[in-house]
Amino acid sequence: GDITLRGKEAVRQWMATAYKEPPRFRVDHLIAEDDFVTALGTITLKDAEGREEENRYCDVWRFRDDKMAALTAFVIKTGDGEKSDSSV
Repeated sequence: GDITLRGKEAVRQWMATAYKEPPRFRVDHLIAEDDFVTALGTITLKDAEGREEENRYCDVWRFRDDKMAALTAFVIKTGDGEKSDSSV
């Protein structure tokens, strides 16, 4: 929640500087209702030293006319190398 990006190009530029390599996602729960889809799971990233960091994430997509209209994303750090419990 510390930044707001508007438009595809802004997202592309942010991702190019934020990630050393593409993150890995694991989806634990996928919930769809009306125009919304929510994904809960784990995102694994590499830090500046190349070590893997595992975090929890929640993405909420809103669709309009069969296209993504908005995305709200949350990432929660799980600690130093701590594995998250995906059953929560």
